Amino acid sequence: MKTIYQHDNDLLNLEFPAIRDILLLLVNFNMLIIVYHFSIRVKFMHNHQDFFLNPTHPTQKLYEALRSFYVGRLSASDVAQKFGWSTNYFNKLRTQFHQALLSNDPPEFFVKKTSGPTPLKVEESVKERIIALRKNAYSIQDIQAVLQAQGLELSLRQIHNVLTTSGFPRLPKRTRREKQRMQLPHTIQPQKVRPLELNAHSCQQMTTRYGGLFFFLPFITQLNLLSIVQQAQYPATQQLSAHHYILSLLFLKLLDKERLSHIDDVNLDAGAGLFAGLNGLPKSSAISSYSYTTDRQMNRSFLKGLYQSVQAFSPYSGDITLDFTAIPHWGDQSVLERNWNGSRGKALKSVLALVALDPDTGFMPYGNAEISHKSKNDALFQFVDFWRDASSQPLKCLIFDAKFTTYENLSRLNHDGIKFITLRRRGKKLIQHANELLKNRWNTVHLDTLSRKYRNVNVHESQMTLKGYDGTLRQLIVTGHGRQTPAFIITNDFRFTQKTIITKYARRWLVEKSISEQIHFFHLNLLSSSIVMKVDLDLTMTIAAHTLYRLMAKTLSGFEQAESKTIFRRFIDTTADIDIDYPNIHVKVLKKAHYPILFEEDLFQRAHSIPWLNNARLKFSMKNST
Repeated sequence: MKTIYQHDNDLLNLEFPAIRDILLLLVNFNMLIIVYHFSIRVKFMHNHQDFFLNPTHPTQKLYEALRSFYVGRLSASDVAQKFGWSTNYFNKLRTQFHQALLSNDPPEFFVKKTSGPTPLKVEESVKERIIALRKNAYSIQDIQAVLQAQGLELSLRQIHNVLTTSGFPRLPKRTRREKQRMQLPHTIQPQKVRPLELNAHSCQQMTTRYGGLFFFLPFITQLNLLSIVQQAQYPATQQLSAHHYILSLLFLKLLDKERLSHIDDVNLDAGAGLFAGLNGLPKSSAISSYSYTTDRQMNRSFLKGLYQSVQAFSPYSGDITLDFTAIPHWGDQSVLERNWNGSRGKALKSVLALVALDPDTGFMPYGNAEISHKSKNDALFQFVDFWRDASSQPLKCLIFDAKFTTYENLSRLNHDGIKFITLRRRGKKLIQHANELLKNRWNTVHLDTLSRKYRNVNVHESQMTLKGYDGTLRQLIVTGHGRQTPAFIITNDFRFTQKTIITKYARRWLVEKSISEQIHFFHLNLLSSSIVMKVDLDLTMTIAAHTLYRLMAKTLSGFEQAESKTIFRRFIDTTADIDIDYPNIHVKVLKKAHYPILFEEDLFQRAHSIPWLNNARLKFSMKNST
């Protein structure tokens, strides 16, 4: 019997048309499947051929090129042209391949080469110390601390590599309570902190990782910091004086430490303790507890004394920019208010702080971290009271943004005779009115004193009144400054030119830059507690550290405008050998590229008497690298 697939013509002779149509559909469907599978196979075969004919991986490309030369008998120039190389480069590859074949080891010429840093070698004697410490259940961090105390600088990765290659497993994880219960005799505990008693019999040598911080001691003595601390009436404890705690906090700020708990990283360093007049820095618990005993009045008094001391070296200009910054709290539970954080674009539970900056000198004379939503608008008057209490110099002008305070408070400033420059809160109608002004009512102002892209701006000046403000204000509408919408600068100063007013307000960004520096270098936004008094002390110490870095920058030729992180990297971050032979303390820092600039200054060539070190004479020199 003939089948349907043997003679397709028989389908046309079936007596039932419906069955005939179905069978024809099945035949066509099977043919489509056969064609589809054939096309897929051809496509895959084409991809497979292309993989060998057009290699893309560097190792495969190298293999095919050498095979074409040695097996395919193509010339070197033809092979180079085929694979997009120069003839000289291909000949270089042939030479390397030839050398690989002549080596005694099996050739691994086509094995993928791994790149990465070459592991640093560790001496056998140091390896033996690491192994001995691990046998006593020391953690990697403890091993590193012991080696650092012995003058050996090893990274955690190096110690980990030594332990891994020696076959040591990881230590089991232990909770804090378990570690406290164990009380292993090998646990490293810093010695009990006590003040140093330097006398005629004091003779000691030490090495410190923080030798560059001693360059700040001449500035601290010139500022008479001990008297400022005493004037602020900071509390003392039975063991330590107030200046010991303040110098310890200042040490951490100058060192770029993220949290106070990181004091445990340095409290085994004898040089760190010497900086504060101690045999070692206090523990983090002692530092944290101490901050709870301070209050706002103490910090304000400290800033007053610091301001007056700085005024003697570098007089303030009297133009002050003010701004708020939100210092976030990252704890799970917090009673703090929510404040807008511009860097994160949202409101966060945080401490609201007011920061003041003198844009002419770069110094920050004031900070206040005890500001609530209710007192935010009136916070500027606290600064005005601080300035009048601390300075005999008149306050020339305050510069701040539009949302800093209310129009009623602007009127109070005007009645007090204080000049201000700020922005007017703009709406759609105000912007529309500015856009409709005729071109002949604008004039061009060239801002040649600012290093900015848009130096030629268009200005329209008028006088206006505001609801809540008693009097007339001067308004400058500014366009062509790089923004889509015009800026509405208002001021009660009718004396200065348009150029001066715009320049003064344009420099307001410097306070934002300084706040950014406080966050990224001094780590102002890393809080471990929601206690406002502690944050205020942290802000106060941040301002003190910023002041010391600005004094250092102004002393160094060519670095007058350098940021704190630049000063730290090029001058402060270095090790030192310290020789104590009372009454002399000799700090020998490791050479750095920019140290000739530092040692050209008379300040670092002469000896300095340090009051909290029993008036020992501190002097500096450079040592050769080892």
